[in-house]
Amino acid sequence: MALASDKTLIGITGSIGSGKSTALSIFGELGVVTISSDTIARTFTEPNSPVKNDLVSLFGPSILSIDGTILRSKIAELAFSDESKLQSLNALLHPLVRNKFLSFFETQKPGSIVAWEVPLLFETDAHTICDFTVTVYLPKDQNWERVKTRGGMEKADFERRTSSQMDIEKKKSLSDFVVTNDTDREGLKEQIVIIFKEIQKRIQK
Repeated sequence: MALASDKTLIGITGSIGSGKSTALSIFGELGVVTISSDTIARTFTEPNSPVKNDLVSLFGPSILSIDGTILRSKIAELAFSDESKLQSLNALLHPLVRNKFLSFFETQKPGSIVAWEVPLLFETDAHTICDFTVTVYLPKDQNWERVKTRGGMEKADFERRTSSQMDIEKKKSLSDFVVTNDTDREGLKEQIVIIFKEIQKRIQK
């Protein structure tokens, strides 16, 4: 069920390396208000995080640097190598991220269109509060090539993270719109412009 009749919410998802963030930025260029769940989640791993003690209880003191800073990379390493830890992390962070997003959404003026990037859009039922959903698609081998080029992630880590998410084909089947990001940014933008015009048309009915 959509959140508010006077605003429109577009949920954006996709696999790792598919270009979700790029899609979000393109919606922003079209005048849409944009927000990312990953960006919100990072606020809960800042030095003054309100759940710092919870994170240490879950993963142990190895996630802290000498000066007490939370090491996001260590959390990711531990979470994606232990399914139960990943589930516990998600159970801790997802409600916090959702509430922070809802607070943000409520502050937007009537008539606003908001694009919300959510990697686990369907897995966390976040799609149920969206008016429209968009999956950014790229075949898995191309996903890995892009992630590899970007650097900072081993193939085994990529595989673990991918397997922890819903199958991309299922995400596609559940989405209102699918964009295939297999060319370049301009090719992606052309598809998003078409989708945005269709969304505007549906809103105005």
